Amino acid sequence: MTVAELMDLLRYLPPETRVLVEGYETGYDDMVELRPLEVFRYRNAQAWDGEYQVKNEHSGQESKTVSAVAILGRRGHLRQS
Repeated sequence: MTVAELMDLLRYLPPETRVLVEGYETGYDDMVELRPLEVFRYRNAQAWDGEYQVKNEHSGQESKTVSAVAILGRRGHLRQS
């Protein structure tokens, strides 16, 4: 989804509508941050992996990155290794 697509969906909602993200294991948390990222599509993603990954020393030079933004929740950092 792009920013334009998200804006198009949000414009029909009342301005006071709360924006939530998935909680650490169950339930939902408030959105607390937008984090800009440079990511590439992870072609060998397993069921537990995300479709996109941040480029690092293991991703190889052939991995073309794209600009993205992640919507982060209050406890989303607990998912990171």
